[in-house]
Amino acid sequence: MKTVFTLLSVVVSTLIGFAQDARPGMKEYEYLQGERRRADKIVGDAPNPPVDSLKKAEQILLDAMAYYHRPEVQELAKVNQYLMARKGDMSFDLAVVQAKMGQTEKAATVLTYLLSGKRAQYYVKWVNEEPAFADVRKQPVIADLITKAMIGDRLFNSEALKTPYQVNISDDEKVADLSKLWSEAKYNFAYFDHVPTIDWDKLYLDYLPNVRATRSTADYYRVLKRFVAQLHDGHTGVWAGDNQLADSVSRRPPVGAVLVENKVLVQTVMSDSLQRTGIRPGLEIVTIDGMPAKAYADQYVRPYQAGSTTQNLDVQTYLYNLLRGPKDKPVTVSFRDAKGQTFTRVLPRFGYGKLNPEPAFAFRILPGNVAYVQLNSFDDDQALTRFKAAYDSIAPTSALILDVRRNGGGSSDYGWNILSYLTDKPMKTGSYESRLYSPLRRARGEGVVLESVESGNSWQPNGKHLYTKPVVVLTSGETFSAAEDFAVVFDAMKRGTIIGEPTGGSTGQPLAFALPGGVMARVCTKRDMYPDGTEWNAKGIQPQLLVRPTVADVQLGRDTVLEAALTQLGVGATAVKGKAKKAR
Repeated sequence: MKTVFTLLSVVVSTLIGFAQDARPGMKEYEYLQGERRRADKIVGDAPNPPVDSLKKAEQILLDAMAYYHRPEVQELAKVNQYLMARKGDMSFDLAVVQAKMGQTEKAATVLTYLLSGKRAQYYVKWVNEEPAFADVRKQPVIADLITKAMIGDRLFNSEALKTPYQVNISDDEKVADLSKLWSEAKYNFAYFDHVPTIDWDKLYLDYLPNVRATRSTADYYRVLKRFVAQLHDGHTGVWAGDNQLADSVSRRPPVGAVLVENKVLVQTVMSDSLQRTGIRPGLEIVTIDGMPAKAYADQYVRPYQAGSTTQNLDVQTYLYNLLRGPKDKPVTVSFRDAKGQTFTRVLPRFGYGKLNPEPAFAFRILPGNVAYVQLNSFDDDQALTRFKAAYDSIAPTSALILDVRRNGGGSSDYGWNILSYLTDKPMKTGSYESRLYSPLRRARGEGVVLESVESGNSWQPNGKHLYTKPVVVLTSGETFSAAEDFAVVFDAMKRGTIIGEPTGGSTGQPLAFALPGGVMARVCTKRDMYPDGTEWNAKGIQPQLLVRPTVADVQLGRDTVLEAALTQLGVGATAVKGKAKKAR
């Protein structure tokens, strides 16, 4: 049961997040999750748990289910989809316990509820994989429900198109790959109006001979990337889902770059060994494999990126993908320092051991009693958890700077929870649209129709803590996805000033799917806007105070954006250069 609970928790956290303690009903949600964890702990990992343990776990889950059905909890579940989803997960847990006790009929009754509901397609894969359900699956009613629940999965996620990587997959698989990608985008992509001149069917026909002409899976993968890049959307693209494919196309040394004043500069070096060879932030990258760096990027990297804005394309091209290539083919890079001295390094694309990625959260107190908080990732709850832990040190400061310039996104909930500390009023989180496809309406001549989804959403204030001092948010082209959702809400709150550069200009709910040869793909399905309906996709969140670093700034290690923030707060840029006091 422990494995099942863990797997379900991972999937649910991916779909809906666990950071939503600012919404009504989240206290009840956390209680029920706690009861699930308690039952899971009692059952443990043993393949044949003691009957007494199973009975205790069953009673815990039955009591939790009774709690869920209380009228006041039911009312909260109507407005909180995360709380509502607990019934299904608790039912699954209960069926596992009952099946392990040999109560096949009871387990079948519970699974009948799960496999008859709207989320049957979600649960059926877990029902098929759970060993405890071996006898339950033989029940005629359950077998029939499983068959019906698998219809959607077979239609959209057939194993036939999930063939493994080979050095050169068949031409049929390549054509099927392009066709699947073309089809999923045709019916699900949210932003065809942003590429109004594209003829998607014609592009598909144009690329068919290109796909057939490839002589390796690596080459065909690159054709797919160029194909989907024509949609110009940061949440639509393909990547190597198989390690062998990744080895052949997308390994890189742990060095990231940035384009500043038309020069390619080193921005990050995540390897101590590389730093010891003299590679450090601020160096100019002059050539790559003998070509001028920018020309190399324009020819071999940029055409394969699916960014929705110039700034996002720059980030994709220079920070994330500039030096990618085959694992076994080192890349030769020449560097130039601020004094004009040049040197060359042959950089392996693999084998650097432990890296030093940027932490999700960093905090220090600058002179002038200004709290400087870096929120570098919303991939998990690290930034939120550490912000909460540091809040007692942040609370007495005179001003707060929230830096999301290095934040590439994750779960929007984590960022909104941090913003809930800055207000005592509900925060509007945006308005959203998605395509509404109806075969019948299309037969009657109707075109693409957009429906409003989750409109009028709001996020509750923290309630326990309230930071009332001035606040500034720092952004860049690297600020992306959930970090942009953070910037949207902050902007709509009118809580302070956004300083820096426009954000990447892309968020939304991507639909992910597998393709032949170990390729993974995704298509953006949701249009995100400001609460008032103002669109920012393909534009980015615009700062109220635009500040762009110069080459000299980067080479000197000078943070002009942070300096501008301190000036805006009335502290003065000298605070950046002074020795900062680290918070405990």
